[in-house]
Amino acid sequence: MQYQYTAEQTEFKDMLSRFVRDHYDYESRRVYLSSGQGFSKDYWQQLAELGVLGLPFSEALGGLDLPLAYQMAVAEEFGKGLVLEPFLPSVVMAGKLLAASDNSEARDSLIPSLIAGESVLALAWEERDSRGAPGKVLTRAQREGDSVVLNGEKLAVLAAPNADALLVTARDDSGDLNVYLVDTQSPGMTMTAFGSVDGQPAANLRFEQLTLPASAALFKGDALPVLRQILDESLVVMGAEAVGVMDQLLATTVEYCKTRKQFGLPIASFQALQHRIADMVMACERTRSLLWAALQAVGHSHFGDSVAMLKAELGRSGRYVGQQAVQLHGGIGMTEELNVGAYFKRLTAMEVLSGDRDYHLDRLALGSD
Repeated sequence: MQYQYTAEQTEFKDMLSRFVRDHYDYESRRVYLSSGQGFSKDYWQQLAELGVLGLPFSEALGGLDLPLAYQMAVAEEFGKGLVLEPFLPSVVMAGKLLAASDNSEARDSLIPSLIAGESVLALAWEERDSRGAPGKVLTRAQREGDSVVLNGEKLAVLAAPNADALLVTARDDSGDLNVYLVDTQSPGMTMTAFGSVDGQPAANLRFEQLTLPASAALFKGDALPVLRQILDESLVVMGAEAVGVMDQLLATTVEYCKTRKQFGLPIASFQALQHRIADMVMACERTRSLLWAALQAVGHSHFGDSVAMLKAELGRSGRYVGQQAVQLHGGIGMTEELNVGAYFKRLTAMEVLSGDRDYHLDRLALGSD
């Protein structure tokens, strides 16, 4: 049973920690967010050279084919540094779904480009009524001869403004869920870009009579089981990022409380504040425990339940740690100049991505579609 990183994974994690520490600072992050690009293409290329973008993919595609814990290690360090590069949406979500598809032509042409840091992919699956349920899809893909006509909309597509290609879920004529490869410059698609609550690029998409070749379909049968598995694995990686964010918020808050003085004493000496910090520690550890429990469940029938428990706890504990960090920093905790608010915004974004706490509690109680 694995409840901590192995020696090899720890070494890899330490290497990434040094990379993040050497390349990322809060002011640079603010510059990238305001640039319109949303991240650094140079850093994306450097991550490719470090092997980060090839972690989950087979050696036949040019990847490293390493376990999910390596993706967790990346996400945890990225959480600590508030890294902007789209590792989660492009590699863990879109990339892994494409790699699991039946379309060898699309897979063999796009995955090596992604691994090399030459392209960005995005997965468009959330809709107005989905609320985190991947099976609630109203977008339709109607077969017309040798073509497929796509109609519908997708909301909050992460990394879409910077993507070279989109993976779009839709119902085909048989009612099965399939995934279609769509070029971002395709006529018939309208993209409305925006910054999410944490500032990272996302977009809403509308498809109106968008015509695709039949070869754009990525699966031969119902893609829902594969999609659900990929999304659940992405929630484990997201949970690792949340742990990194919460750990950094906790460390920053403890350090501030040791240096900030009131009535001639460090505020860390006040028992009431010590209790709040202790509660922050407990919240971090609850999430960490459920994260490792979810990793143990990969490949087992209870994996979905383990992921739902992790995501539900992420929503509760992430919000608590973020709120306490802001409050314990006092007035400066509300300013843009302090990174505490940026960490809290990232936790807030993760709280609602891929289903909020209520959805995952319902999933535990009732099951999901």
